[in-house]
Amino acid sequence: MVGGGRYDIIEAEEPRGPRRWIGMAVLAVLLAVPVISLVASREPAGLPRLPPPAPVPTATVGERRPNILHPQVRRRDGREIINVAFPDGSRAEISYPAGAGLAALGARPAQIGWLDQDDNYDLVRRLTAPPGGAAEVARERPMLRNLGKRVTLWKSSSWDSGQLMLFDFDPWSLALFDAPRPMTFEQRMIWAENLRGRVTEDGYLVLSAKPPLVLGRPGQVVRGEQAGPQLWFGGGRETLVVFAPIPGCDAQRVRLSMVEDRRRASVGVCRNGFYIAASGTDGHVQRIVDGIRIEPED
Repeated sequence: MVGGGRYDIIEAEEPRGPRRWIGMAVLAVLLAVPVISLVASREPAGLPRLPPPAPVPTATVGERRPNILHPQVRRRDGREIINVAFPDGSRAEISYPAGAGLAALGARPAQIGWLDQDDNYDLVRRLTAPPGGAAEVARERPMLRNLGKRVTLWKSSSWDSGQLMLFDFDPWSLALFDAPRPMTFEQRMIWAENLRGRVTEDGYLVLSAKPPLVLGRPGQVVRGEQAGPQLWFGGGRETLVVFAPIPGCDAQRVRLSMVEDRRRASVGVCRNGFYIAASGTDGHVQRIVDGIRIEPED
């Protein structure tokens, strides 16, 4: 204590003992509360951080690639000669006047098949080769799903509710329009797993199937329609010419909807065990059919 005046001054000393530690603990708690609140607001305590969801894989086909074969042509005496292979592997030689230009129109395979389940013909489907290939089917829309290494499922178009199965037999693409009553997933997988395709040395597509998938035989009629293998030349806005091997062919009893439903002039004849039909401009198709000769090859 220091004296010397009316007032005595007492020198203050730092607190000692438990009060000092209590003060420090309170300060630590006050500083920790905002930090804990900030962390809690960012991530729930006790829960591990989850990875972001993986994107759903999709595919689009943007490149329009021709899905048509232009056969090699031989010329003799003002006629063009081509050798063809049908989707069942049978072959033929076709000749025609040079002006008909079948080779220039280009050939595409077509075939009807179905699932052999108690003769349920509601499961009959047609396989065709769209002229624009996979891009024509996709229309730049994402596919719906994969059905195997070579098979995908697409919405058929923007104006209907149907779906399309697209088979990739490089370089060919085959489309199956699944309508009017869609198949089940299991039935679609039967198609995907049992339809096979191989390409001949001269570029034609030959198909085969394993049971219970069935492909139509030459001359076989299913629901009034020729179900056997066919080759289509041209189509769209051009003349369409169809060849189909039909043993014992009778032109009055043959129906090809893809020709008749075009609502254009059409002609159909039987020749050497083949049915030949053409659709297009009246008069022109008659001259084409009259000038065609076809012979089966061994």
